[in-house]
Amino acid sequence: MESIGLKMPPDNESNQRRFTVIELPVFPIVRESLLLPFKFVPELVKFGRMPFILILAVDLLAYGLERHDVSRNLSGSLMTIAHFILFTPFSVAWTKLTIRGRESVAKHPAFAYSRTQGAYLLATTLMIVAMMLSLGIPLALARSAQQNSENELMILAWALLIGGLVLFLVGYLRLAFVFPAIAIGRYLGVSAAWKQTAGNIERLAAIIFLSYLPYWLIRECFEWYMGYHPPGVIEATRGFVDMLLVGLGTTALAGPALAYKMLVLNQSQDADATSARSSHK
Repeated sequence: MESIGLKMPPDNESNQRRFTVIELPVFPIVRESLLLPFKFVPELVKFGRMPFILILAVDLLAYGLERHDVSRNLSGSLMTIAHFILFTPFSVAWTKLTIRGRESVAKHPAFAYSRTQGAYLLATTLMIVAMMLSLGIPLALARSAQQNSENELMILAWALLIGGLVLFLVGYLRLAFVFPAIAIGRYLGVSAAWKQTAGNIERLAAIIFLSYLPYWLIRECFEWYMGYHPPGVIEATRGFVDMLLVGLGTTALAGPALAYKMLVLNQSQDADATSARSSHK
């Protein structure tokens, strides 16, 4: 995997600062994230095959529920929950592959749950709960205000919604390193993750957004091109490709994983090497 350089301040500046903020190179990280599925095709198939098969089965179940007049919101929620549960082993394996390389997952089970996967899923669940609390309450308040035509309450609801969205995004970006840290067994707590992302929140936002953007655009273009079709071979093909694109989109988590590797692991190794050199003098 090609190395990606880090932009550091001059020595005279770093000596004047207690903490040195290392700027993440956004576009090299995004490029590397998007190239990883092509570099590691065997691993992509190995770790993605079972989640993909299972999510197709859940998609078929959700389709059957909709045919029996079950709410589309309920079937959509089922698909979302199933995706996070089924793709957690893939997310852990892909993160380890991104950070540690091919040898780190050579003996990794293709699809299995252990303490690491459980901790990763718990972190994901807490993130979803935080998002629902930040956005769900203002949205419910806005809906109530709209139904009762209460303008002042509507303004308050939109203010809470914007504030909740900003709060959630800031919290998610500052704690983004929790996920790669859990995946490779180096989780040191929320406080450590918060400190590790200091000074790079805008770059992390750009990395995460740009890493997912191509998959989202391709999926949207595909949905627009296919349009609506009644149940049949064409609709089944559309669903198959759609789930494939959703699965491939999960590989975009390599973006924040690479950022974590650069800001945390590489710097830790450099500090250890400097300390070792000093002790031998």
